[in-house]
Amino acid sequence: PASPHQPVDDLPHLSDQEYTLVTRTRPALVRTVMAGLAERFPPMRDYSRAQHDRTAEDIAHIVHFLATALYLDRADLFTGFLAWTARILDARGVPAHSLVPALDLLRAELKDFPRTTRMIDQATDHLTGAGPVHRTDTRNPA
Repeated sequence: PASPHQPVDDLPHLSDQEYTLVTRTRPALVRTVMAGLAERFPPMRDYSRAQHDRTAEDIAHIVHFLATALYLDRADLFTGFLAWTARILDARGVPAHSLVPALDLLRAELKDFPRTTRMIDQATDHLTGAGPVHRTDTRNPA
């Protein structure tokens, strides 16, 4: 007889499908964030092609780590990656606060995903030093 045990039984947090949806839409998420960044972070308008390409790579890494954190249900993994990314950006001469508009754009795209928005909120709070209640959107408190 077949076992009633299903693979999702080992990873119940994946039943919300957020990991799957973020992973499948990764290229579109990167494009959307990149399209909105020039408006939200004006210095980007003067970026060279190489700087623009590095920014797109950074956004792709952010989405990849977000998906990994969702798969593992480990918000600290995402927050830690962003803290490390902020240090790398500082070393490149790019202000770490440039991550916040990117995260805001990503959050806006994923607003219907409660676990995802909580992870983004926690990471943003860590980067900005804000408390967990700095958002005006009270539907998904961190």
